[in-house]
Amino acid sequence: MPRQFAILGLGYFGVTVAEELRRQHNEVLGVDRDEKRVNAMADILNHAVVADVTDEKALAELSLEQYDAVVIDVDDNLEASMICTLHVQELGAREVWVKAHSDAHYKLLSKLGAEHIVYPEYDTGLRVAESLHYHSIVDFIDLGDRQFIVELQTTARLNETCRTIADLELDQDSLALVAIKRNDEVIRNPSDDTTLEEVDSLVLMGDLDALRELGKKL
Repeated sequence: MPRQFAILGLGYFGVTVAEELRRQHNEVLGVDRDEKRVNAMADILNHAVVADVTDEKALAELSLEQYDAVVIDVDDNLEASMICTLHVQELGAREVWVKAHSDAHYKLLSKLGAEHIVYPEYDTGLRVAESLHYHSIVDFIDLGDRQFIVELQTTARLNETCRTIADLELDQDSLALVAIKRNDEVIRNPSDDTTLEEVDSLVLMGDLDALRELGKKL
């Protein structure tokens, strides 16, 4: 059964989210005050509405409380974003995701109690920095309290020194190998005698310091 989502603001971020949700066969409502933006997405979205997302009456008519989640992307207008977020919460939206445009915006949204705040520039910056520092990092998720899930691509250097999982000498108290991604195959909870191959990516969960120690081998 498809889920239902409302995208308030059809900027680049909002459009990207909407298109991917539709690709996954979800029902998506798109709202923007710019008629050209709405018309451009009319054939993609299930419903496209021209409306001011800071207008509480206009938002109330959309029955946002019936949607699984509401995504807010109000360009670079901090005030409009804050007003929209406040209205959406007061109208009883089940789940709210908001794009932040700056550190100050992020802090203000936090004060409003926004559940999910997306800060693309900050999040992407972290990933680029980690990928530059640990060149083998494919992706990572910050779980908080210095705990991370990290996907590492094996390197020629690692394959020369580590033939099996046991050779990685992982600190079992602070680091766990969750899976190995090998082409289209996912090997879950691999045993210590599992052989490492050049095409492998290692999915690990654990303490930041332990992950950094492992990074020195890559």
